[in-house]
Amino acid sequence: MNVIQYLLKCRGLMNLKRYQNLFLFKQRSVAEHSWSVAKIAQGLALIEREKYGKEIDMGKLLEKAISHDEIEILTGDILSLTKKRTKAMTRAVEGLERQVFEEEYAQQFLPSGWKEHFRSLTLTAKDDSIEGEILAVADVIDTMFEAIEEIQLGNTEYFSGVVTSSYDKIADSQLGSVQDILDEFRTQYESLIQKAC
Repeated sequence: MNVIQYLLKCRGLMNLKRYQNLFLFKQRSVAEHSWSVAKIAQGLALIEREKYGKEIDMGKLLEKAISHDEIEILTGDILSLTKKRTKAMTRAVEGLERQVFEEEYAQQFLPSGWKEHFRSLTLTAKDDSIEGEILAVADVIDTMFEAIEEIQLGNTEYFSGVVTSSYDKIADSQLGSVQDILDEFRTQYESLIQKAC
């Protein structure tokens, strides 16, 4: 596949909806999510660099952020709750993503020569590097923001649990920027969450 075909196919993320099997007041696409994750990651990285003196490869971070869910063009958006229901399910989804990467994404989707570069952006983007840690947290924070929007619109049945489980997921992060964001989050949204629960 050539670069133009690849870029045109990536536009399909604009039509791929998140939370496909849930009622939503506000539909969001995977492309919107990836953009939001990139902005959150950028903000966290700036805090880490300016306030905590960490070295961040911003190019690497933003490339991971905009590409981390790209394989969903072929797999669809599999809800995190489904992916992580059991360890066996997590392994199965990871295996599916590896198989789709090798058999379809790398062969029929990516321009030739890009396979190894994109392997780390899609299959292992949330690695142990500081950029991977920031990406993982930014992904969860965006999920929290999506859930808050739904709660504010009155859709509390599923999304109250999403906010609390997402918060719990990142509460122990060693990144100073995350603790700063969570302090702000508690101040601004605690009463909303308590009311929804």
